[in-house]
Amino acid sequence: MIERGYISPKVLLYAGLVAGLAAIVACSSSGMLAGVIAVMFFPAAMYYLIQTIRFPIIAFYGLFILNYFIASIIRYGQLSGFSVIMDIGLFSTLFTALVHSILTKKLPWSNGINMLTIGCTLWAVYCFLEVVNPTAVFEAWSTSRGLIYNGLLVAFLGSVLIDRLKYVKHIVFILSVLVLLAALKAFIQKYIGFDPLEKAWLAQGGAKTHIIATGTRYFSFFTDAGNLGSNMGMAGIFYGIVAIYSSNRQTKIYYSIVALLGIYAMFLSGTRGAMAVPLGGLVLFGLISKKANLVIATGILGIIIYVFFAHTYIGQGNPMIRRMRTAFTPTEDASFNVRAENKKKLAVYLRKRPFGEGLGLGGVEAQRFANRVTTTIPHDSTYVKLWMETGIVGLCLYLGILIASLLRACHIVMFRVKNNELRGLLTAMLCGVFGLMISAYGNAFFNQFPTQIIVFTFLATALNGQRIDSYINNEIKQNK
Repeated sequence: MIERGYISPKVLLYAGLVAGLAAIVACSSSGMLAGVIAVMFFPAAMYYLIQTIRFPIIAFYGLFILNYFIASIIRYGQLSGFSVIMDIGLFSTLFTALVHSILTKKLPWSNGINMLTIGCTLWAVYCFLEVVNPTAVFEAWSTSRGLIYNGLLVAFLGSVLIDRLKYVKHIVFILSVLVLLAALKAFIQKYIGFDPLEKAWLAQGGAKTHIIATGTRYFSFFTDAGNLGSNMGMAGIFYGIVAIYSSNRQTKIYYSIVALLGIYAMFLSGTRGAMAVPLGGLVLFGLISKKANLVIATGILGIIIYVFFAHTYIGQGNPMIRRMRTAFTPTEDASFNVRAENKKKLAVYLRKRPFGEGLGLGGVEAQRFANRVTTTIPHDSTYVKLWMETGIVGLCLYLGILIASLLRACHIVMFRVKNNELRGLLTAMLCGVFGLMISAYGNAFFNQFPTQIIVFTFLATALNGQRIDSYINNEIKQNK
């Protein structure tokens, strides 16, 4: 076989097994446990690599899942700077796509040029130039690298790789499983208790915002309760709309359950601003659904929710409902008034800093880099944080990119996508994104894990809606 230039796959398999066993014996005899584990997982890693090169969308799925658990990996690994693994995941996904394209020449790279990726490129350049901001600190700037290119890479890869309806459905299902796991962890925290590492995190300062007079705020495996609440609120509106458009009865029931559990987990988080996510999503759903019955139904539901929280005391004995109700009377809330005063101070300070203080120098957690006015005031909002770090110019640029991309995606879904199932999924994505954008005004979670990558994946998918719809139509014509 060797003389003919051909080696049997069985020979390669046996040779690999012998080499692997030899490596395990060598590492064991040397006391290298890490080496033994690495050798054991090497075949699985190689198989995963080969499959991602064959099908780059698998690498994107892996990135999407990793993004959901990265905060818990950092907490349970007790490591700092471990988010570099997300950089590895992003660039590995890009690498597999490039290798696949070289080998097959089949990836539609032109899909990667759209309003979102162009806007993200401008944002990346702007953030890169922030390094020469006279008030910037290089160390703080370097730790904010995710803000510079994460959105761009995810938007580009999502636009190129998610070009089939089945891929959209895979993303929707994968996220549903992740939401169920997040909700389950929140339930465990409430009904069983926090584990030792979570207790340690609370003792190190997390208790100040999570163990409060109005009750405990649960955070699951997210960075904090604000992040969990907004994401679970997004899951509620997202999967509620998916269930409405599902034609399969089992699927409709499943996604309805996910939506309900997401809403309940949102209440467990005690995040008042998270209420804006499902309410904002309902508003957008009524505008883009183009169906009178749905517009009327969502309008009535929105009114019922508002009246329930703003003008009744039903359920006031429940601490979760009682805390959420305060979101509808913000001026009576002491923390809201403190935030308003902080914004006035920042307005005076940032008036002469149109490009901000510098990346990474917003919020009290940035005191490890420098002692500035912007590091003595809690930001409590994604947009306030961006205002602090990139100035009014950066804030307007960022919001302009998001709003323009959202409007463009809404236009595509409303007037260009003909397939009803695809339109339903994309509508749900846009409503979830819109709700998160509104909630980001009162919570600083938008550019954290896992929210940022979910948002840019959804926007990229919706902007790709017309191409996906065309592919569906081509398949239908070929099958006739």
